Amino acid sequence: MRRQKMWLLILNITFNMVMGFILPVNMVFINKNLHEPLTTAGFALMVYSLFMMIGNALGGVLFDKTSRRWTLQSGYFIAVLTLIGMSFHHVWPSYIFMLVMLGFGMGISYTAINAYTAYIAEQSVGDSRIFFNNMYLAANVGIAIGSTAVSFIFNASIFLTFFIPVLMFVSCIIIVFFKADLFDETNEQANESHDHYNDDQPADPKIEIGDRRFRLNLIILSGAIFMMWMGYTQWDSNMSVYMLSRGMTMKQFGLIFTINATSLLIIQPIMNRVMSKLFKLLKNQIMIGITIMGLSFLLLPNAKSYLTFVTSMLILTVGEAMVFPTIPALLNKMSTNKNRGSLQSLYSIFGSLGRAVGPYVGSLLATWLTFGHLFYGITVMMIIIAVSLQSVKELNK
Repeated sequence: MRRQKMWLLILNITFNMVMGFILPVNMVFINKNLHEPLTTAGFALMVYSLFMMIGNALGGVLFDKTSRRWTLQSGYFIAVLTLIGMSFHHVWPSYIFMLVMLGFGMGISYTAINAYTAYIAEQSVGDSRIFFNNMYLAANVGIAIGSTAVSFIFNASIFLTFFIPVLMFVSCIIIVFFKADLFDETNEQANESHDHYNDDQPADPKIEIGDRRFRLNLIILSGAIFMMWMGYTQWDSNMSVYMLSRGMTMKQFGLIFTINATSLLIIQPIMNRVMSKLFKLLKNQIMIGITIMGLSFLLLPNAKSYLTFVTSMLILTVGEAMVFPTIPALLNKMSTNKNRGSLQSLYSIFGSLGRAVGPYVGSLLATWLTFGHLFYGITVMMIIIAVSLQSVKELNK
C-alpha cells in the first residue's frame, strides 16, 4: 500500500507540473505571441477545458468498465503526441486544435488518477481524507514547480515550453509500464474485497440517503464544483493579464504559485490534524472553505502592490486547502466499489467545465465591464454556493 501511494503521488506531481507549464502561459501566448484578442484566448481555453471534460467523462467510464491501467496510459499517449505537435508547430489556428486534443488526453488521465486515489484511500486505515489531502498537496507542489519553471522558460524558448511536458508525460508512461503490477494489485485487492465489503460495510450510501436525495446531492455538488472552479481558474488565466496590466511581470506571476505551494506545505499538515476534529461532516468544512475562497477576491479590484496579490493568494490557499481535497473525499463517501471511478469523474468533469467557462466568461466581463466587477461577482457566487451545500445530506460515518 505504501509503494502504491508513493508512485501515485509521483504521477500526480508530474501531471500537475505539466498543468503548471501549460495553463498560466496559454492566455498570454495566444494574446501576446499569436496576436489574438483576449476574448479569443478565453474562448480557446474554454474549448480546451470542454474537451478535457469529455476526456474526464470517458475516463470515468473506461476506468470502471475496462482496464484501469490502460485508461491512464491512453490519456498520456494522446497528450504526448499532441505536445510534440505543439512543440514544432505552434501557430494559429492549428494551435487551438492541438490544444483541445491535449485537453482530451489530459482529461482521461486526470480522472484515472483521481479514481486510483479513491480506491487506495478507501483501503487505507484511518480518515480517508488524509490521503486526499496528501494528493492535493502533491498536485499543488507540481503546479508550483511547473508555473515557476515556465515563467523562466517561456521567455527563453517556446519550443521547450511545450517539449519539456512531453518528457514529463513520457516518464509517467514508463512508470506505469514498469510498475503496472502495483496498480493491478490494487485493482485485484479491491475486487477480492468486494464481497467482504458488501458483508461488513453499511448499505449502499445511495440506499441509505434515498435515491431522490442522492441525486440532489450530486446535482448540488456538481454545481458547486463547476461554479467554484469557474471563479478559481481566473488565477490560471485572466489574472496573468490583470497582473501585467498592473505593472507586474510574468516572473512575479509565476512566483505567486510558488508561494501558494510553499504555504500549503505549512497549511496542509495542520488540515490533516485539525479538520477531522473540527468538522465531523465534510460538507461543513467545504462550506467554510468556499466562503474563505470567495472573500479572498475582495482584495483584488483595487490591488496596486504585489503584496496585495500575495495576500489574496494566501487567503485563497487557506480556503482551497479546506475544499479541494475534501470534495473528492465526500464523493468517495457516497461511492461503492462499483461506481467509484464514475463518481470521481464528476469532480473532474465539472471542474473541467468550470475551467472551460471561467476564462472565457472572465475575459468577457473584464472586457465589457472591469476586472473589479469580475472579482466582486466571484465573491457573491462563492458565498451562494457555500450556502447551498447545507442542503446536501451526508451520512455521519
